[in-house]
Amino acid sequence: FDISGIGEVSVSKKAFKRMPNLRFLKFYKSKEDGNDSMNIPEEMEFPRRLRLLHWEAYPNKCLPPTLHLEHLVEFDMRGSKLEYLWEGTQPLRSLKKMDLSGSFHLKELPDLSNAMNLERLELSSSKSLVELPASFSHLQKLKKLAMGGCLNLQVIPAHMNLASLEQVFLGGCSRLRNIPLISTNIKELHISETAVENLPASSKLWSRLWSLNIRCNKNLKKITHLPTGVTHLELSYSDIERIPNCIKALHRLYSLNLTGCKRLASLPELPGSLKSLMAEDCESLETVFCPLNTPNARLNFTNCFKLGQQARRVVVQQSFYVGAALLPGREVPAEFNHRGRVNNSITICPDGNPYSGFVVCVVISSNQQDYSFSQLLCRRIGVAQDDFSPVEMLVYVGEVHKFRTEHLFIFDSRFLEFYPSDMSREIVLELSSNSHDFDIIACGAKILKEESIEGSYESGVDQVTEDDIEFVEPSEAYEEDLTNGVLSDSKEDENLDGEKHIDCWSCLFLCFDLSHLLRLVPGRRP
Repeated sequence: FDISGIGEVSVSKKAFKRMPNLRFLKFYKSKEDGNDSMNIPEEMEFPRRLRLLHWEAYPNKCLPPTLHLEHLVEFDMRGSKLEYLWEGTQPLRSLKKMDLSGSFHLKELPDLSNAMNLERLELSSSKSLVELPASFSHLQKLKKLAMGGCLNLQVIPAHMNLASLEQVFLGGCSRLRNIPLISTNIKELHISETAVENLPASSKLWSRLWSLNIRCNKNLKKITHLPTGVTHLELSYSDIERIPNCIKALHRLYSLNLTGCKRLASLPELPGSLKSLMAEDCESLETVFCPLNTPNARLNFTNCFKLGQQARRVVVQQSFYVGAALLPGREVPAEFNHRGRVNNSITICPDGNPYSGFVVCVVISSNQQDYSFSQLLCRRIGVAQDDFSPVEMLVYVGEVHKFRTEHLFIFDSRFLEFYPSDMSREIVLELSSNSHDFDIIACGAKILKEESIEGSYESGVDQVTEDDIEFVEPSEAYEEDLTNGVLSDSKEDENLDGEKHIDCWSCLFLCFDLSHLLRLVPGRRP
């Protein structure tokens, strides 16, 4: 029954009396009209054998005491005005899904001890909830807990360790300070916009965790523990001051987002598995570890104007395999000595010496004030194998978010579908912005010798030595240890009981999604 777009409705106490076999009851809104004028008697008699009860914007403060719950499989009262549900323990063995999201007035949850088959619990934006009941420890089949936007949530029962729980969404629970041991099988944890100051010691038990989101957390100054299975780490717009050295041992880490971390001053050694590093607007960032051995990563240092000269050289001269880099810079570095006659074009001509490819460096300058992001495109023009048919294709190189002053965009020829046979043919590259939001000021290419195709860091940074690079050695106060799938970056941390002990941390939409072929003119070989 669609209740959107109707006027005031009154439902009789015995409206369902002649429907004893009713199994599915659904009141829903196909569109939000702001009209919740429905009157229901407090002692409404619902059918006894209901399996699905879906009533959006339920108007009463509590459920009728005569409601029979033993057969209920799905209970959905999103957007309700409920303050309480029921008293005491109810037979809930059939219940698998419960949705009370958007129930702004809900003050407490009932005893859920008998909901042992509950798999999904949606409580997002239940702004009046302060704590979860101790009965949560009985929800051993719960797979997903969604409580984003529960602004007043402060207490989660300790040591629940729910065996099946994999997804926990607590983003926007701004008064939540502690994350207890919820589950050792957790895979996704979202605690953005909370008051959490550090990951708990129990995170050493999160061996299956792959996605960790702590963005927009102003209380987060450090991270002591990092579960080693993490592939996506989101720390953007937090007040973190230091990334733990143990991050280098996260050999599955795929993406690291540090955008807007304004207090972050340095980057430690990063794992070679990294595919995306977002460090836009890190206004205090000055140094990066040498060597920066991330040949497959897309490195974004947009508006990081405090990057020191040595740090910029490390980024520019690292070995790019399928990675790229964007960082502040006004001139094409000297090693990109193959220059074009015009600002936005380069011609690669064979000179008889064998080479395996080339790296392109482009200087870009913004000409717009209001855009949020644009794209760097590269048109490649060459000659096919018959030496007559032209081959032309347009390649999307990467996104360029809004930037101030000139920046360098560096990428490898592998993005351009470059083949060994092309080494003996002239290739023309024309660079542009897809929406003309920035200008190409200059560009250049660095020819790679055959040994560079191996992608080793040494061949890409042979002009940089440790004496050239200024970086901070880890202090003795920070030790690393690999214990039960977690890395710790502090000598002193807390065990699961809160006692002190000595112990050594894949729309989503990545910023540079590279090498997607946009157009290929017939004549090019497959």
